[in-house]
Amino acid sequence: MKVLFCYRYGVIGGVSTQLLNRYTHFSAEFDIEVLYESDHGMIAHFPPGVARVTATDDAREAAIRQARPDVVVVIDSPGFLTAWQRAGSPGSLILEVHTTTANLSYLGEMEAEPDHIVTVSEYMRAKLGALGLAPISVVPNCLDERWYAETVPPALDTTPVAWIGKLDGHKRWRAAADLLDRIAVAEPGVTPLLIGGYTAPAAEVAALTTKLATSPALASGRWLPRVDYDLMPALYSAIAANGGLTVSTTTDESFGMSVAEALVRGCPVIAPAVGALPEILPPEALYPPGDWASAAERARRALTDAAFRTALLSTAQLVRERTHTEYALAAFRRVLQRSAKSSNVA
Repeated sequence: MKVLFCYRYGVIGGVSTQLLNRYTHFSAEFDIEVLYESDHGMIAHFPPGVARVTATDDAREAAIRQARPDVVVVIDSPGFLTAWQRAGSPGSLILEVHTTTANLSYLGEMEAEPDHIVTVSEYMRAKLGALGLAPISVVPNCLDERWYAETVPPALDTTPVAWIGKLDGHKRWRAAADLLDRIAVAEPGVTPLLIGGYTAPAAEVAALTTKLATSPALASGRWLPRVDYDLMPALYSAIAANGGLTVSTTTDESFGMSVAEALVRGCPVIAPAVGALPEILPPEALYPPGDWASAAERARRALTDAAFRTALLSTAQLVRERTHTEYALAAFRRVLQRSAKSSNVA
């Protein structure tokens, strides 16, 4: 069976990383192809010929026609919905929704009628159901084998406290910088670490570098605009092994992939009680949204209280099970059995 995944951005992180994580197991059962509107380094991570850029409406339409798919999965990318219709609406259409932002407005403007809706958490199922969408299935995000590979974390002469995300208002990087500064001022042995921003607009980068240079403790911190995805498991392990943790300042999350990644690698997380995060984090890890004093207090406690660190990791095994690729594959197979027009679905 030919399954064609379509998404706007070939950027490391988020949806694109999910497509890569799925690929190994999904491709053993289905003929997988991935189309992007633009690439920022993601295509090279797939085997040759699996993923490619279709930068124009005509290119997207032609690629869908050429693929002759049994199933087209369009992920938060209205341009591909239009291209699918122009290509003659081949195969079944599955609409996969990850976004929680104002970008959801496209759902009320669609002309295409999907055969099925897929999302990544019970939180999102309820959110989409409230918009009148149906039928909806949950296919949770997954992590591939690299996340279970053994690493030997280096011994550092500092304790990293990391924030991982895009330099945008949704992830609230400015609040994150202030939070890291607050923690590092109170805990002199801490090194703030911000990871992300490789594709950020120049104005955001300038604002961040100014913040790093002028804040009390951030000047001794580190900003890594991009870390190769293959290195991320070892990075989380190194943070954990040196007594550190990660913090989140997000406004909403459909799943919380960076949170799940950290937990799987044994790295404690402090995060706001928003979106789907309460589905994967214990209560001890969650602070009231916008309560930066509570966030800082929990982070500082995680640096010094071994029992509290253990409590922060109490859902790690649940997350490992939920994010296993076989689990996601089984859920996706059930979706195809319900929605595919092809008789090739077992």
